[in-house]
Amino acid sequence: MPNNISHGMNVQEVKDLGTKLKGISTQITDMVNLLHGKVNNTSWVGPDAAKFKNEWWPQHRAHLQKMVQDLDGFGQSALNNATEQENISK
Repeated sequence: MPNNISHGMNVQEVKDLGTKLKGISTQITDMVNLLHGKVNNTSWVGPDAAKFKNEWWPQHRAHLQKMVQDLDGFGQSALNNATEQENISK
């Protein structure tokens, strides 16, 4: 029976995507760390500052950290799939 598959994975393209996603997750981590330092070291005081520093920022920081984990995981998955495809194709 002939193989009717006409499209397959472009391994290099998927590897590039995985690397890019992991790189972006690192860039976002660096940005979150920079912002965290800025938020904690601001001279802003008062109830609004306290709410910003103790409620708003931690909530949004957690969302950003989740996004970092997801992007890193997605990137690693792409790399794993590309490597698996490469090994199967040999």
